[in-house]
Amino acid sequence: MLKSPIALVLVIFFLISCNKKTETSKANVELSKNQKQIVEWFRIAKSLRNKNHFLIKNYADSIQTLTANETDEFKAVGHITQGLYYNSINNDSLSFKNYNAALNLLKKSETDSLHISTFAGLGNYYKHIGDYPKSLKNLLTALKMAEKIKDSIMIGGISANLGQLYLQKDELKQANSYLLNAIKFLKQHKKNPHYLIAIHTMANLQGMSGNINEALKIDEEGLRLCEQIKSDNLKATFLDNKANCYMFSNRLDSAKYYFNECLKLDLISKNEKQISDSYANLAQLAVFSNQSSEVIANTQKSIAIAEKVNYNPGVLKNYRLLIDFYKGKGDYKSSFDYYNKYLTSYKNLINERKEIAAAEFKAIYETEKKEKELLISKNKIAESELQIKKKNTQFQILSLISIALLTIGYLIYRQQKLKNKQQEQEFQLKTAIAQIETQNQLHEQRLSISRDLHDNIGAQLTFVISSVDNLKFGNQINDSKIVNQLTKISDFTKSTIIELRDTIWAMNKNEFSFDDLRSRIFNFIEKAKSAKEEVHFKFNVDQQLSEKKFTSLVGINVYRTIQEAINNAMKYAEAKNITVEVEKINSQIKITIHDDGKGFDLDVTDLGNGIHNMKKRITDLGGTFNLVSLLNKGTTITILIG
Repeated sequence: MLKSPIALVLVIFFLISCNKKTETSKANVELSKNQKQIVEWFRIAKSLRNKNHFLIKNYADSIQTLTANETDEFKAVGHITQGLYYNSINNDSLSFKNYNAALNLLKKSETDSLHISTFAGLGNYYKHIGDYPKSLKNLLTALKMAEKIKDSIMIGGISANLGQLYLQKDELKQANSYLLNAIKFLKQHKKNPHYLIAIHTMANLQGMSGNINEALKIDEEGLRLCEQIKSDNLKATFLDNKANCYMFSNRLDSAKYYFNECLKLDLISKNEKQISDSYANLAQLAVFSNQSSEVIANTQKSIAIAEKVNYNPGVLKNYRLLIDFYKGKGDYKSSFDYYNKYLTSYKNLINERKEIAAAEFKAIYETEKKEKELLISKNKIAESELQIKKKNTQFQILSLISIALLTIGYLIYRQQKLKNKQQEQEFQLKTAIAQIETQNQLHEQRLSISRDLHDNIGAQLTFVISSVDNLKFGNQINDSKIVNQLTKISDFTKSTIIELRDTIWAMNKNEFSFDDLRSRIFNFIEKAKSAKEEVHFKFNVDQQLSEKKFTSLVGINVYRTIQEAINNAMKYAEAKNITVEVEKINSQIKITIHDDGKGFDLDVTDLGNGIHNMKKRITDLGGTFNLVSLLNKGTTITILIG
């Protein structure tokens, strides 16, 4: 998983209304000494965002102390600074609390830049907790206001944030559109952190789209600019993205070097969330390079740090990696143990999100309560004045009472609506947990069946092989026909054991990624190489298919078909070269198995059960199967599946 900066686009270029005539009263008010100090400390706090965000807290606290007797706009600056700090350390509840407080203080303010920063901060908060509709609403509000005052840096920064939001939603076309807009507005300010954030997100997008070289080119530009502005925090994000590009393009040595460079910077900045992510990335790399000890060591380090700072998404990422790692090793007990840990951690994350939602609801409710109290107070004053002017203002009294009742009724209705919505969300959470428990039970049953197949039937088949071998060699049988029959029984039983293992492998998968299937085919080809060293194999898979998902039924049938095609090429065709090519053609997957063997004439040759079975497997999946063979020129099998 690629890193991205945490606190984004929280920029205030015009901090307070006293700095611009267009955002204040018509009078040109001079700043006091206290106000100038607030402005200076906010500028410093903002500059620390990409250098040492832990120091922001000191300035945020100092600003709030100075704003105690200042106007609401200055108090809002204090809350925005606090929101910036808590956003940078992933404290969602306090981040929301401060940005919401700033928004309430700015209700009567005409300072556009303060509103922009507040809405952008709330947009980032909702993006971070996964509430994309609210995030989009706040960010678009901020963007509209930035366009109104024609501030190119604000427009570019918020566009970069919207690009990140759509990238998280996996809507790559929309993400690309906003990122291009950000780069257009910031191209004259390449040393501005917002430009670096925009191109880093674009590099992520290019990597996700399979354009590895373009992603690496962008990363190189970002690293060069980070060196110039001396921002290790932003530099770490480009190193991380570069390492991921190398890892997913199978350049593992380069990936390891850049992951370690990224880890060094994370350790210097003492950002424990990013340190946890770096160790998790090194663990994933160790899976790719089949270094089991490094997988275990790095995941343990990552989990320990994530648990220390209550970083549940980081814990979940490591457990997911360990589930697949131990499953791939055939250690189903360890895989199942980490599956249970994953469920426990996932429930904790749900509870955490629930607490955040409750805090948000409480803050909104308290704001409405204050507004209601203020309204009642105003009504009492109005009633007192109306009593003095009874004869002339009776109609006005009735009108005001009616308006007050309608308003109170609306507030009660709105409060009840929020309460109902919260209850609905709680019900959805309970339903989700029940579904997880059901999946857990199904997984236990599947593991139990696979263990029975492995321990009972597998053991019995092994006993058959042993018995046949004892019969053949222990009794000194001289009849060649009997010896041949016993050899066939032994070979058939061994083949059945391999088939059984493949079936167990498929049973333990709810769904396949193409990486799972690629790994299985690669292992089979490696075994085939050892059996016939004179045959040269070539196996290529399109990188765009790495994250392609399909059911276990599709996976096992595709695997069996490729396996049968390779066996036929080795056994009957006397091929010297066998090529397996897998590529993405529009929305379909095309698989080509070609050999340079002796071939056969389709019109005169009786096709065996193997070819008929291959064709049936693919057509049953809704795919197409085509076989072309020419005498002395080889055979080509082409498969297309959706």
